[in-house]
Amino acid sequence: MNPASLSSALSPRDPRSSLRTLVLYYMQALREEVVLLSTRIAKMGNLLHSTVHY
Repeated sequence: MNPASLSSALSPRDPRSSLRTLVLYYMQALREEVVLLSTRIAKMGNLLHSTVHY
């Protein structure tokens, strides 16, 4: 994530491309959040499974 693309995304010269870049950034952040959440849920599931198992 380089600052040059971010500044070009925030410049009002081409609103369509800036909107697309912001959407891409949003999707990337959302994907990372989903991955973090799923790993946390998996860890909780493993913890519950091991607690029930033993």
